[in-house]
Amino acid sequence: MNPYRAIVTAFVFGACLTGCSQPAPTPPKPVAVEVVRTAEPEAKTAAAVSAEPVATAQPQESQSQQAPDALDQLRAALAAAGNEDDRVSAIDALAALGQNARGALDDMVKAVADDSPRVRWHAARALGLIGEDAVTTVPLLVKLLDDADPIVATQAAAAIGLIRADDDVGADSPAADRSAYEAAGVALIKKLTHPDPRVRRAVLRAVKRLQPAPGTYLPLVTERLADADASVVLPAIHSLADLGAEAVPFLTAALQNPASRYWASVALAEIGAAAAPAVPQLRDGVTSGSTEERMQSIMALASIGEPALPAASDIARALDAPEGSLRFAAAFALGRLKAGDGDQALEKAAGDADPFLAAIAAWARARIHPDDAALVSSAVDRLSAGLSSPKEGIQTASISALSDLRGTIDDTTEKRLAGEFIRLLTSPSPAVREAAAAALVRAGAVAVEPLESALGDVSIRGPVLEILAAIGPLSKDALDSLVKALDDPDAKHRGDAAVAIAAVGPAAVEAVSRLEKIVGAADAPADLRYAAAFALGRIGPAAKPAFATLRALSSSEDELLATVAVWAALKIEPGDTALFGEAVPRLRRALKASNDVARLEAAVALGDIGPAAGAAIPLLELVSEEDPLPGVRAAAANALGRIRAGSTPARN
Repeated sequence: MNPYRAIVTAFVFGACLTGCSQPAPTPPKPVAVEVVRTAEPEAKTAAAVSAEPVATAQPQESQSQQAPDALDQLRAALAAAGNEDDRVSAIDALAALGQNARGALDDMVKAVADDSPRVRWHAARALGLIGEDAVTTVPLLVKLLDDADPIVATQAAAAIGLIRADDDVGADSPAADRSAYEAAGVALIKKLTHPDPRVRRAVLRAVKRLQPAPGTYLPLVTERLADADASVVLPAIHSLADLGAEAVPFLTAALQNPASRYWASVALAEIGAAAAPAVPQLRDGVTSGSTEERMQSIMALASIGEPALPAASDIARALDAPEGSLRFAAAFALGRLKAGDGDQALEKAAGDADPFLAAIAAWARARIHPDDAALVSSAVDRLSAGLSSPKEGIQTASISALSDLRGTIDDTTEKRLAGEFIRLLTSPSPAVREAAAAALVRAGAVAVEPLESALGDVSIRGPVLEILAAIGPLSKDALDSLVKALDDPDAKHRGDAAVAIAAVGPAAVEAVSRLEKIVGAADAPADLRYAAAFALGRIGPAAKPAFATLRALSSSEDELLATVAVWAALKIEPGDTALFGEAVPRLRRALKASNDVARLEAAVALGDIGPAAGAAIPLLELVSEEDPLPGVRAAAANALGRIRAGSTPARN
């Protein structure tokens, strides 16, 4: 199944419907959110819950008066709990008391030793919510950082951070408390290279909350980054980069250590523009260190963009370096920065005996002088020659560079290049195929006509439909061909076409009747029906004629079909409150899908439901903190805000 069709099946196939633990994949690839059991109540991360409003209008004094009775009752409920679900329910209820649950510390300490990982991480979360009164449990939470279950380790790290954030530590604080936080900081940094990205992110957030003195943990950070094994370092780099600007001070300081300089530059390059404060140190790195370190400093400056322009003269001098890697990096960086100061050096490089270096230099000059038709034409010609190179690296770089010139070349040339990129979709090299597909997506509307023409080539029509889907609403001009493809004898091709139609969105209204017929056909292949339902949902209110069919299927015995159908029905009639009861549990399960788009769509739909989706708050909190993709985390956070819109702010 291709990745675009997987969007619609991931609602269930990509989710653990009865609960499972997913191992982290080989670093540095990001992993999906670990799935927890779906029995109520679901999990809240300590970091996220700290901001959750308490739905009560009672003043603080009234809460305090009632707290002892509630505390005693909940402690009794926890002691009497005979199964995992009941223990989690009682722990969550105690956690909701916040500081008023300090009388249950012993109960939580006992619970973090439970055989069930689910109970352990709920208990760790509760300790964090109790706050500074739980400072004595910090050493215990440090031990939990070694738990075999990554969610337990994640919640332990978050709890340490919450306790410290609630504790006004000063010189007059008990020595034991200060010592506990110092030891926790060391232990947290050692988990910077944990194989699970959720743990790494939680660790970095917790370290920030510990508010260490400048330089306190830097030696430990640089020690971790100095590891020679890329499989160990790259995951840490990914997590640091994922924090964006927050990680820049750590990384800027790490540039001072030769042992960690290279990897710190890699992370800064991934962060991009937000890494601007590191420009002075990276500029120093252009002229000092090993060839690899200098090259990576140049690439980081290129990624930062305009704030790195003061380094252009240093980068330009690297065009005279004897090392080919430095010359290529310098030419690329000067073009990326559109650095006029490097134009003279680039003009010289454009005549280099190495045709590819000359092509990159010509590209860089075209970037600097986008209105110079002769320079642009020269760059296009030279890079086009690279498309036929026997070297994969030259092909992929040529594709990317040509794509980067879009907007400075005429439509006729862009369409010709689109045809070249389509030709490369048959390349034996996966990297070349991926680069060509990415270039076609970036080309947008200009590529739609040649892509539509390519649908007649059976050997590439699958990738072509994926690209049209990725282009999105701009693919509307190909809609007639996409609708026609819904009648193709190949069910897989019909499903691909349905997903491409889904990407067109509301403008695909003319496909509604055909899609409804497919989704309502009991004898149609199951995954085709899922794709059709997904497309109807993406079309939205304009697909209202199909609402009754989808509404009926929302209670289907086919869990996949019911999930996608109820989601689609809500997209068509978002105010139909009668759907909420069926939709919320299904969408909660979709939040656990391995597919990114499925999680994103589920989060958005739950936010659309609003306060009636309150049962999804715990899992949305988990996703908002721990999902591997920033976009999904942001969607979950937005959904939480919309669901909580009518709540009364907490008073602590």
